[in-house]
Amino acid sequence: MDLIVFSCRARINSFFRQKRLQRMLLLSLGLVSAGVYSWLFSFLLQQAGEGDTRLSVEQVLEYTNLFMLAIIILKGFFPAYIPKANLIPQLYPVSAYQRFRTEVVVELVSPLYFVLLNFLLLLYMMSPLYTLLHLLQSVLVVLTAHITLRSLQVFIERRMRWRNANFYSAVVMAGAFVALQVRVPMFYPASEWMMLVVHLAALGAFVISNFFLEKAATEPRRKTVSYSTNARCSLGWRLFKNHKQARQMLLFGFVFKAFILGADALAFAKKGEHLLDEVMTLWLFVGPLVVFSYVFNNIWGFYRNLWLTVERSSGTTKDFLRVTWMALRLPLLIDAVLTFAYVAVFNHEQAFFVVMMYMASVLVLAPLSIIASIVSPKMVSGGLFSFSAKASYLFNFIAIGLLCLLFLPLIHPLLYLVYPLLVGGSIFALVAVLREYPRYKYKLFETHFKAEA
Repeated sequence: MDLIVFSCRARINSFFRQKRLQRMLLLSLGLVSAGVYSWLFSFLLQQAGEGDTRLSVEQVLEYTNLFMLAIIILKGFFPAYIPKANLIPQLYPVSAYQRFRTEVVVELVSPLYFVLLNFLLLLYMMSPLYTLLHLLQSVLVVLTAHITLRSLQVFIERRMRWRNANFYSAVVMAGAFVALQVRVPMFYPASEWMMLVVHLAALGAFVISNFFLEKAATEPRRKTVSYSTNARCSLGWRLFKNHKQARQMLLFGFVFKAFILGADALAFAKKGEHLLDEVMTLWLFVGPLVVFSYVFNNIWGFYRNLWLTVERSSGTTKDFLRVTWMALRLPLLIDAVLTFAYVAVFNHEQAFFVVMMYMASVLVLAPLSIIASIVSPKMVSGGLFSFSAKASYLFNFIAIGLLCLLFLPLIHPLLYLVYPLLVGGSIFALVAVLREYPRYKYKLFETHFKAEA
């Protein structure tokens, strides 16, 4: 218990050790958002209780649980992957159970879960239809989503010993969890207290499964280096293939995007309705946002030697734009093929909008990526799943905001007039930054090279 208390205190102190004012403002914004969403869901519950909407009270409660489930899992992968917290090294003389218990508890001490807890408490106080039974069930949903995220992170970050007894135990306990969920899904609103006991048993089985899964996957994934000796390969292919870290992050983003689009395709095939129309935020994955937020909003952090070569050879704006396009074109081609294949087969009624939005996204996000790489460079250090930031959080959220503006034509076609304004503004900002490049290049060199000294 002393270890858990000490770790929780250290984690809380680490949140406000640097950029204290900025993080306090972000936490305040999260609490305000929790209040707004709690009022919104309480209003929906009131309308559903009075029969003024097509949704029933049970459906609103179900959507509330699904909303939290999606938020918790997505925050680990978007806008950038967040690795699992390895608070206690394997060499420390601590038992596996104590290490697992400490990490699970400490991971729950985070601003996101604090905001979600405030959301649930405010919803409980605002709406008489949201009872104590529903509140406790939602807490179980939050814990289940957290364990789900941890399990996915274990599969991604560590080498699995498939024939180990711990892995078989994890499969058995996961099977018990799935069996209970198929019978009584946890996100369905409970009508009696006995159902809460069933959900608690399912969560217990899932936690035990996650414990055995971590014991079966103690070794981190090893790094391998491969080089291309084929002289006929283009420079764009070499930049993609030979830089393992950038390639893995991009492929991880593509897989994550394919999962979102695949879920929408499955929903359309079964119900004839798009998941994107019900959850509008999923439209972000139709564009090329993962390409930029994962790697290219910090292109010189990944391809720092390429930047130094251009800087020492010519340093001209034309050469910088040319090598940026060389590194960007193959990932964009893969992303475009993935997007347009989905549109052609499952969403061809929105084909015109997707094509226009995608082209505008490239013209807006590509200049922004160069600006971010120059103005806010980040040293890419550590492994693929280290805790160091791979790109600027500020420019990642700016990219998300600009991409959201490109979805305005879904409201009315006249709003396509926003496109030339955003493209022109991005290009104007790029020109302004490139004019100041002689001042920024010293910061680039210090960040990417002198940081190792």
